[in-house]
Order: sequence, then structure tokens, then C-alpha cells
Amino acid sequence: MTAAQDRALEAVRARAADADAAVPGAPTLTINLHPDRLDRRGRPVLEALVADGEVHNQFVTGISAGGLDSVMRGARTRWEQAMFGDAYDHADPHERPRYAGLSLVRDPWGACPRFGSGHLRLRPELLERTTFTWGDSVTDPTAAGVWGRMGAVLRAAQADGWSELTGAPRRAADLRDTYVEAQVHAPVRLAGDVEALVLDESFRGSAVEQVAGAAATSCGFDLEWAPARSLDPDALDPAFRTGLTPRLAREVHARLARPGQPLDAELVGRAAQEVVRSRGEGWQAYGDVGQTLQEVKYLWHHLVRFGTPGTDR
Repeated sequence: MTAAQDRALEAVRARAADADAAVPGAPTLTINLHPDRLDRRGRPVLEALVADGEVHNQFVTGISAGGLDSVMRGARTRWEQAMFGDAYDHADPHERPRYAGLSLVRDPWGACPRFGSGHLRLRPELLERTTFTWGDSVTDPTAAGVWGRMGAVLRAAQADGWSELTGAPRRAADLRDTYVEAQVHAPVRLAGDVEALVLDESFRGSAVEQVAGAAATSCGFDLEWAPARSLDPDALDPAFRTGLTPRLAREVHARLARPGQPLDAELVGRAAQEVVRSRGEGWQAYGDVGQTLQEVKYLWHHLVRFGTPGTDR
């Protein structure tokens, strides 16, 4: 850890001085990601991750499955200043935190599935290098803590009815927005800091599986699989997200699906790649490239909300 990262941890530790509490269950840090999305150099995220050997934050990669600082007019920077004081004001972008989530029940889809169909499960040693908030930082959460001083976070989670506190998995309706956000103030290296990479079953037999399998062998982590999410492309709820999303689902399926393939994570990922590589050509009905990719993101949100198997919808 660098001096800036130490200062960030201490800033939150000071706020949580009287907030000690035991964390129940099997606490696990996860970083959700879309393994097949393209970075700004045109590389699939998983391939870029393997090539770099570590997880980078959005200030380095220039991409994010959540809110991008440059798009939000500096909102991420302002939130980090409010949360961590001046710790990162003059720091190298590589030092800024990596965003993760905390699961107490080893959720097979990770703590924050809205941000990716797969996830990295981190080794428990990283808990000591992490700060936590109840809720996503985009909402300006007030309950914060560090490992060993989690009382404020757990009380806020209990007040909002977070089911994982009692060992129960979340309902599908809670998967997108109900979680403990975690900010990891340390490098996250594939070799040494990652316990497992968990992928959606829809990627079996794909290039994603090939890259993941080779990385697991070379870096010494496990490759695991979560049950695939899927939907009938003709059955999306037009009241959820935007009215354009169901139309996009039908078009993506008609143009890109393999025989017998439903709308699933693998298909949505190929659609995202197609939009980027074509520079939006052929997808103008949904806006420019950025607007179309936002609609593709909403396809994934539909899968999280309505396509998660084995959950109470």
C-alpha cells in the first residue's frame, strides 16, 4: 500500500472509531466485471486483465460498468474527496481504489451483479485494505467503515432489510441496487490476490472460457461457473428501463443469436462488441454509440432482474 492509500483508510477508520461490530456469515470481496466488453484499446476486458496481470480502476482503464467520472463531470472524484479527504488529490491514478462489493453468502453471481456477468472472488487478506459503505457511492452514502469497525454499515444494512445479514440470498428485485460497496485501497493482482474467477454458464465453449482457463492455470486461481441467466427476447417488460430496450432485445437476437440461443450474457456481450466495432453503423435506431451501449447495458439489467434462476422475482 502507498502513503495515499494508507491515508484513505485512516480517513474512514477515524469516522468509524465507535462502530465496532462482528460481520456474520462468510464475508467475501468480489469484483464484478463483463469479461467480453471492449476496453478503449479494443481488447476484451478479460484479455486485458490477463495481459496486465492486475485489476485497474476506471481512472486508468477509461471504462466502467458503472458511472464513468468523465461522463459524470467529475462526480467520482468529488465523492472520493468527500469520503477519503485529500488522500488521492495528488496521487497517481493507479493508486485510486478498485471498486468491489461484500457478499456474506457467497452469492454465485457476486456482490454487485449489475456491474458484470462474472466476478473475481478476492482472497480474505484484502478485507483489511478495504473501506466499505452501505449502498453505491453514486448515492452519497453516509454509513461507512473499515474491517473490524463495520457497525455503522451493518446497522444501515439491517434498517434496509438486507437479507444476507440472516444468511438468506437476495431476491432478484434486490440484486441490482442492494449491496455493501467496497473500495479496495491496494493493488489487486491475478496471481496472489484472486481466489477464483466465476463466469456465467453461457460462456462455456467460448473464447472467454479459453482465456479464463489459461489464466486460472498460470495465475493459480480457480475457474468456477454460475448458473446462466436467460430470457425470451420477445418477453422483456417495456416498463423496466426504457421502451427501446425490448425492441433492441428482439433485434440483437434476430441478428446475432446462435440457433436455439436465448437472450443471455454471452449474446448481450457480442452485441456490445458489435456496436463498438461497427461504430454504431446499423444501430442508429437506438441513438449514437454511447446511447446504444446504454441500451445494451439495460439488456443486462433485464437479465439480472428477471433472468436470474432460482430467485424470488
